[in-house]
Amino acid sequence: MHQLSRYRFKKRFVKIFPNGDIRGGMCRMIASLIDFSFIRSLVADCYTTIAPPCYDPPSLFLLDLFRHIDGYKEMSRFCQVLRDEDRGRSYRHLAGLTDGSIPCEGTFSHFRKRLGSCRYNEIFHVLVDIFHQLEMITFKVLAHDGTLYPTWARYKGCTYFCKKCPCITVYDVIGKVKNRILYRLNNMAEQNLGCEVRVYTECPSPRFPDDVKKPKIELLAFRLAFNDGEITQEQTNTAIIFGVDEQLQRQQLCIHTFRSNVTNINLTDGAMTLCCPRLPKDTDARIGAAA
Repeated sequence: MHQLSRYRFKKRFVKIFPNGDIRGGMCRMIASLIDFSFIRSLVADCYTTIAPPCYDPPSLFLLDLFRHIDGYKEMSRFCQVLRDEDRGRSYRHLAGLTDGSIPCEGTFSHFRKRLGSCRYNEIFHVLVDIFHQLEMITFKVLAHDGTLYPTWARYKGCTYFCKKCPCITVYDVIGKVKNRILYRLNNMAEQNLGCEVRVYTECPSPRFPDDVKKPKIELLAFRLAFNDGEITQEQTNTAIIFGVDEQLQRQQLCIHTFRSNVTNINLTDGAMTLCCPRLPKDTDARIGAAA
């Protein structure tokens, strides 16, 4: 049977950068770790030896998986990228396509019809599940075909976190924020009203080496905006907490909060409790620091 594509599994080196990004993206990583040729045996009974040229089944399944991974909701949009000489080159190479045979939307529709929606969805969701499992792996090593891949390479977050990071207490923040708001209100002619205001505190972790500068932790980010006669309860409470509700009301302004890592506020002493946004989800893994 003549084929318009021919998928072949090839082991490739997967480079993961210190920030957790993967060279070539998640699609390249999955295609480098898993041999999808098993799909041929699952769909073999849907094909005959005497038929017009067709695409290799693993090629079409991989392309549909790539579309799902990279967030293309519409197949038409993905096919446009697939046909692009530069942006679609990696997809075509990993799926085993040649430059002269690139599938269209109808190819995928016909492929689903040939296999039947039930079988197609079963196989496709197995592939998607593999992708999600690789994304969330927390084992020390991943073994595949006798090759070991350290999953700590996908570790994301601060390396030097400590037990204080989920519950950091900061004092004297309310007064500082109030002064910054009042300064803007008193100098509105010189200040950009919509400019974002960010409030930081120093990281309390004692684990940082002497030659590593401690990062600043963002408590919250906000801007002053005209209320247009409508103020939410959250905006009202925020203004009361910082003690500027009367000043904002007089000028018909409100506090619009963009981001906040604050989990609790003690109105008695003005202390704020926050959770560090760089705290890793998997706190059992570490890189570059002793556990």
